[in-house]
Amino acid sequence: MIRSCREKTFGARALSGLVVFCAGGIAAVAAPAATPAVGSDSTGITQVAEIMESTGGDDSHSVTVRGVITLTVGEGLVMQDDTAGIWIDVTQSRRLGLLETDIVAVLELREGDVVEVVGRTKRGGYAPTIVPFSIQKLGERPLPAPRAYDRNRFFLGLDDCQRVEVSGIVRGIREDSGNGRWVFLVTDVTREFWVDVAKTAVALPPERYIDASIRCTGVATADSNSRGELLAPKLSMSPFDDFSIETPPGDVREVPFAEIGRYPDTGHRIRTQGVVTHSVPGSFLYLQAGCQGVLVESNSMESLEEGDWVEAVGFVDGAETVFGMTEAQIRRIKPGTPLEPIAIHPAEIFRINATALSRYDTADPGDYYGCLVTFPATVVDVSPGRSGGEVRLLADDIPLTAISGLLGLIEGRRLEPGSRVQVTGIVRPVGGTVRRSTIAPRPAAAPPLEVLLRSPADLKLLRAPSWWKPQRLAAVIAALAAAVLVTLGWVWGLRRLVSRQVAVIEEKLQFEAVAGERLRIAQEFHDTLEQDLAGISLRLDAAADMADDDRSRSVLEQQRGFLEQVRRETHDFLWDLRDPTRTDGDLVESLAAQVAYLQTLTNVPIDMRLEAGAVHVSPAAQFHLLRLVREAVTNALKHGAPTRVDVRLRAIDSGHAVEVEDDGQGFDVPTHSALEGHFGLRGMAERAMRMGATLSIDSAPGRGTRVRVVMPG
Repeated sequence: MIRSCREKTFGARALSGLVVFCAGGIAAVAAPAATPAVGSDSTGITQVAEIMESTGGDDSHSVTVRGVITLTVGEGLVMQDDTAGIWIDVTQSRRLGLLETDIVAVLELREGDVVEVVGRTKRGGYAPTIVPFSIQKLGERPLPAPRAYDRNRFFLGLDDCQRVEVSGIVRGIREDSGNGRWVFLVTDVTREFWVDVAKTAVALPPERYIDASIRCTGVATADSNSRGELLAPKLSMSPFDDFSIETPPGDVREVPFAEIGRYPDTGHRIRTQGVVTHSVPGSFLYLQAGCQGVLVESNSMESLEEGDWVEAVGFVDGAETVFGMTEAQIRRIKPGTPLEPIAIHPAEIFRINATALSRYDTADPGDYYGCLVTFPATVVDVSPGRSGGEVRLLADDIPLTAISGLLGLIEGRRLEPGSRVQVTGIVRPVGGTVRRSTIAPRPAAAPPLEVLLRSPADLKLLRAPSWWKPQRLAAVIAALAAAVLVTLGWVWGLRRLVSRQVAVIEEKLQFEAVAGERLRIAQEFHDTLEQDLAGISLRLDAAADMADDDRSRSVLEQQRGFLEQVRRETHDFLWDLRDPTRTDGDLVESLAAQVAYLQTLTNVPIDMRLEAGAVHVSPAAQFHLLRLVREAVTNALKHGAPTRVDVRLRAIDSGHAVEVEDDGQGFDVPTHSALEGHFGLRGMAERAMRMGATLSIDSAPGRGTRVRVVMPG
């Protein structure tokens, strides 16, 4: 994207460069420890060069250094001894509460003061620094002589925090009014760096320095990122440093569009003319002449119209894929008619430049880069992008991106993928930034293209996309798939319903068949077994009457009683076979009879307590309830070893409750309920569920058991 007159580098970087030195890290520093000093001599003084060479990673060492202050910046100091220079990070020391020296005394220090600093080393933002504990002034002396200018050392940051003498051509200037300083953009051939100097040291009006070759002395510092990597060197000057012009500005050379960036280029300003195709005041504009366009970066706030014929005076800028101009001054020569866009397809632009590259020649009749062009294309996607808004296009087989400062300018929200549009804009290559400190190799192929849109009119809708877009087709397919799934689900549910109805019918048929079979068996038992039992009973009566001794008679009568009990149970069994829900009498009478029968089977007292009047329930419910009571009493007698069992029928608010309670040994209900093969508890729960009652069992080892069945009213 456009670098817009270095507003980022001049503003956010250059003006803050006075305090963002290579030493400007914010990493925490440990309190003083017994770590030995690095490279200290017999007097305990460490040479700065030893610190710069030995401090790496996050190591921290106690040091004592002596040297002369070469630069003061706020609370920070730059100190240099006979070997090297280093940043003294007073601000960091105060933030951590490590500074023992009065801050007033520190702020009174000036360039030329000789000091002794005791502190700890720190990695720093770019190069090692010292976080001081104490700073003591020892005297004064002249500033160290500057190092001779070595371009490689300077741009590699190897002269960091040392006094050096540099030279170069001034390209631009900004005012740092808050600190009373000027910030100059200086170039040495193709490498730029910053120089900040006190206004009092600038003898001439600042604009007199533009395009002049200067020589200046100061402290080399660096601008770095959060990784501690060098971004750009700077030169910070004290009030005592030299800032002078070596060669004043010369005549501005006239250069046609086609000659910009070509041999010979002296690094000084040039003058060219062209027609404005797009302008953003205070940032940049595009000029065009023939089949070639140029990006001109300028901070001029003059409002220019498309078609104006203007003159641009500035420096050749080789930082982008194709050369442009920077730090330019703009003068309108005359108004004019906006240029008609050149109707050329991106594939043709690509072919022209690829051919020129393959032949090591220049494009003919021009490369069209920076020119206003128009061509048809198909919209692939619309989205916010690096410059505010992006429309990805496909011009036949050539993919490219149309960009705009704001997404609203391209009206992307009304452009659907698949739309056919007529694109008008400034075409330019996409290839990233070419660093001035490197030699860019000749590209092997023409770079991809992008188009800068100037207004909503630059995208004209030619044909709306077909309704059958992939998204809509996918939605229709998804809807059909959903309908098929719903239908399959309905069919599956219908099959389940039919299966359940068939199962009900089969169950009913089986029930009727079983009922008929039960009735047949009951008839057979009545005609055979029950009659036979009655006959045996009569014979036992006769035998008892004919017995001669009392013992035989007693045995026969006892067997007669057992036989009568078997006959009664057989009679009940036959009634169950005929009608499993039939139970004679109301619930109170049935319970009393049930308890009386169970008492005949044991010597353990079974107490029946009736706390309710006549209770009428359905025959089926009464059938299940009687068998619940029988199961509960039988379980108590069989497993609990009780001394008594109580059976109660009581009225409650929600209906009636039947309770069976014993004082036996009890059991763990959850454990026995989960055991395989124990059907008593499970059968009781199933019977309660069938009759719509609630069953609860309260028991624990050693405290008996209570079974409670609550029947709703």
